[in-house]
Amino acid sequence: MTKKLNLFLIVLALFSTTSILGQTILTGSVRDKETNETLIGANVNVMNVNNRSLGGAMVDINGEFRITIPQENNLTIVFSFIGYKTQRVPYTNQKTINILLESDDYTLGTVEVTARKVDKNNFGLSPREQVSASQSVSMERLETSPVTTIAEALQGALSNVDILTGADPGSKSTIRIRGTSSLNASSEPLFVIDGVPLPVDVSSDFNFATATSDDYGELLNISPADIESIEVLKDAAATAVWGSKGSNGVLIIKTKKGSKGKIQFSFNSKYEYRKEGSSLPLLNANQYVSMIQDAIWNTVTDLGETGTNANNYLALLYNTKEISFDPTWVYFNEYNVNTNWLEEVSQTGYSWDNTISMSGGGDRANYRLSLGYLSEEGTTIGTAFDRISAMFDINYRFSNKLDLSTNFSFTQGKRQSNFIEKDFPNARAAAIVKMPNMSPYVIGPDGQRTSDYFTPYTYFQGQYSTKIYNPVAMVHESVNRTKSTTNRMIFNLHYNFIQGLDYYGIVGFDVRTSKGNQFLPQSVTGVSWIDPKFNLSTDRGDDKLYLTTENRLIYNKMFNENHKLLLSGIFQTSDQTTSSYSSTTSGNASSGIIDPISGANIRGAGSGRVINRDVGGILNAHYSLYNKYMFNVGYRMEASSSMSRKSRWGGFPTLGVAWHLGEENFIKSIEPISLAKIRVSWGQSGNAPSGSSLYFGTFKPIVPGYGDMVAIEPVKMQLNNLNWEIVTQTNLGIDFGFFDDRLTFSFDLYDKLTTNMLQKNVSISSSTGYSQVAWFNSGKMSNRGWEFYLNYEFLRNKDWSLLFNFNIAQNRNQVLELPSNKTDFNYAFKNGAYAYKLVEGDPLGSFYGYKYLGVYQNVNDTFARDGDGNQIYDINGDVVFMRNNDMKVYPGDAKYLDVNSDGVINQYDIVYLGNSNPTMIGGFGINFSYKTFGLIANFHGRLGQKAINQAQIDMENMYGRNNQSTQVIKRWRHEGDDTHIPRALFDRGYNYLGSDRFVEDASFLRMKTITLKYALPRDLISKTSFQRVEVYLTGYDLLTFSKYTGQDPEVPMSRVDGIYEVALDKASTPKPLRIAMGLNLRF
Repeated sequence: MTKKLNLFLIVLALFSTTSILGQTILTGSVRDKETNETLIGANVNVMNVNNRSLGGAMVDINGEFRITIPQENNLTIVFSFIGYKTQRVPYTNQKTINILLESDDYTLGTVEVTARKVDKNNFGLSPREQVSASQSVSMERLETSPVTTIAEALQGALSNVDILTGADPGSKSTIRIRGTSSLNASSEPLFVIDGVPLPVDVSSDFNFATATSDDYGELLNISPADIESIEVLKDAAATAVWGSKGSNGVLIIKTKKGSKGKIQFSFNSKYEYRKEGSSLPLLNANQYVSMIQDAIWNTVTDLGETGTNANNYLALLYNTKEISFDPTWVYFNEYNVNTNWLEEVSQTGYSWDNTISMSGGGDRANYRLSLGYLSEEGTTIGTAFDRISAMFDINYRFSNKLDLSTNFSFTQGKRQSNFIEKDFPNARAAAIVKMPNMSPYVIGPDGQRTSDYFTPYTYFQGQYSTKIYNPVAMVHESVNRTKSTTNRMIFNLHYNFIQGLDYYGIVGFDVRTSKGNQFLPQSVTGVSWIDPKFNLSTDRGDDKLYLTTENRLIYNKMFNENHKLLLSGIFQTSDQTTSSYSSTTSGNASSGIIDPISGANIRGAGSGRVINRDVGGILNAHYSLYNKYMFNVGYRMEASSSMSRKSRWGGFPTLGVAWHLGEENFIKSIEPISLAKIRVSWGQSGNAPSGSSLYFGTFKPIVPGYGDMVAIEPVKMQLNNLNWEIVTQTNLGIDFGFFDDRLTFSFDLYDKLTTNMLQKNVSISSSTGYSQVAWFNSGKMSNRGWEFYLNYEFLRNKDWSLLFNFNIAQNRNQVLELPSNKTDFNYAFKNGAYAYKLVEGDPLGSFYGYKYLGVYQNVNDTFARDGDGNQIYDINGDVVFMRNNDMKVYPGDAKYLDVNSDGVINQYDIVYLGNSNPTMIGGFGINFSYKTFGLIANFHGRLGQKAINQAQIDMENMYGRNNQSTQVIKRWRHEGDDTHIPRALFDRGYNYLGSDRFVEDASFLRMKTITLKYALPRDLISKTSFQRVEVYLTGYDLLTFSKYTGQDPEVPMSRVDGIYEVALDKASTPKPLRIAMGLNLRF
């Protein structure tokens, strides 16, 4: 391996001896011939004698452009802009060209290109030369769709990029590009800002298998107002430069820069109103008590038939004060109310987002400064998020050979949420099941609420130790605050050594500090002062330093206009250091002291320091023949500190070819076709396990030791043979454009195979001295699919425009080979439980359970029957009754399919019920404008996703003491009741086994945003200092088309049993109705 590395570095150094043809710079301006207004976004292209583009640029906010001209003969500069006549100007070594374009009205059935390629990638390749699959979203889309987060801007805009956003302020988002490709490594894509990978906060004990979306690092924590474009890289050929961090796809973000000209200011302000939609319909106090009494009585009846003593249940029925409405009881008033707990913990939310920026520059330097402030308050009391941000970008050109750009940013976010202890329900979930005849507050002698929370230590529903608490007290009194500060510095250096040899150096510093505080006061739990939860306080914090470097050499040589060779070598390093601490105490003397204090009972304390280092490099060669045949080959080597020295280095090759059909004579003759390209690529990337130095064996002390000596015992086996998880991807794509690219579309087929999969905690023979190994390689999984996106511009002239974009994709996941620790599954026969397992041939995210057939209507219906429908008799000739495991069923009980017709419902009757992977995902958008009016609507949706409605399980089980939905009013009570809802039973029976009763089709189509905007006419503001004044009104998530019966069909994916990712609707905060008003100023 050392010899390979030395050879790799020697070849990289050889690039410094090459040369290339010289280049010159052309500048100028583009304006409207009639009004002399700047045409921002006009295209400037350099074309050769074969009408092939050799480079391009766009006109900036000042109407100016700057473009590099290669030293070739017979060049033409082409100026174009939608709605204007194209001008072609022969290039005769001019230094400056100023153009006035004439308007040209046209009408076409066409599409908007909101997805557009960026200028050049890290290998120095233009979009035309690239052989990989990528797609981008431009600044225009971000500006026309007012959003608060980047995830909102991207949702439904990119093909095969599946995004789930949260509803709470500051909540995180989950992003999947082309499906989930790993079980225990991260499936999140890599974010790159101005050439620097965004650090992923992963601690040494972080478990991707059990992480929720909130466990991942914040999605960029950057204002969308500072972003110019976002490009997504999908296949291995495109992501190769980013190594293992980019194996799940890469989102490349370019921030806005300043430009030459006078100082320009912009100000954007948006105020958003948030109102929670209709909540789950719950039983009122009388209905709840009636249901509980009915359930207890049914249990008493069943026990009586079996001869079991039912006195305990009879005592519960007649002696429980909370459900008997006894006016002589001291707490009668507190249990004689009708409380809507969901309304008690809900509120009207808002969001206020403001950004102001200043930009400008001269011949050598340009700059941009932006400041932002965001304040959000959620629809659940006690949830809020505040963010202040600042970004300063300056670019300086020292000479024609050397230029330097720097970016400094500061972000501070303060997130407030409700206290949630591990495995406890959140405040909303607790409110849903809270008994409605109970008051949140103590009732005074006058019959009115007091300010004291009613939190008895124990009562009918239980106590805090059994995960029962007062949710109203929780949202008002508990503390769960996190303050995060990020300071980021990025330095980009470009130097032209000699003609044709360019060096690019990038250094990125990312310094993050985070402090969190949690406090659970006694007023929430009602526990006594000796309880370990009495005034529970936790303080935690961490400091993180990330250092990233990249050194890049690019050599570009063209031979007689028919042959082009581009060689690039890139060397990257990353160093991540994390220091953390935490402390937990209980028994604080006062509820007003929320920090851990001296004298309190120490419940836990710890600190740690983790260092992760990665190094990698890639050599890439690109050859272009006749500017229509493209060949690309690359090889990356990468090392991770989480691997042992034996397998630390991994090698990952990439190959790609592209054919520009549009340059062939048989295509050139077809006038409407402006682009025709076929792409084929193949490549590999790797995944390393999370954490630092995982290969080391660990030990722990034995207490007490052996005599006077300290003894230790092994805990974790040394992992010398742990290897990289390999992701191999093949991609076939086509790109077509018509009518000068007014209509464009792309179609891709891909096959992504994951082998040598990383497995955690694999059981091994105890003869080794260990029960398991922490990491192991085994198993295979594939993701195959296709994706299509289209942009169509129907109409655009000086007054009218109508644009349309559309994307749709399908991904099929399949487990091809079972991992070593997942050849079997553990299943406990109990209510509400599904069987989650990996099965060869089935997709990840599959779930298994029982087929629900309704309700047993009468005694005859409960007779067991064989496969032919005949009654089954025992050896004594008596009728055999159906049993759920070991319990006899009765009329009114849930009826499940007896697959093997043995008269017993058990694990042998479990069948495949579906999976949580949508059959298709997609989105579309419409952008219409007339003069200064505009209407923009964006939609996104899913088709064919199956979701487990956990909320329905919790709200229709009628098994315990929790409140239920109003659906249970339709429960079975007597023979002949036409209902699919079983009878109520108290702590007995199997009336809500994991079955298809609770599995629903969560397909939906949602109007993500709709915006109506109006800009003041220019002649009205021409005498002011304003260049643009625009107001808008935006609605979010106003329309949803779905048959799903839960509160929101956009069900998030959850990890269950440590590995299985399924769509599980736990009735988390639903997306609220959101209406925003905004103002955009430019001056």
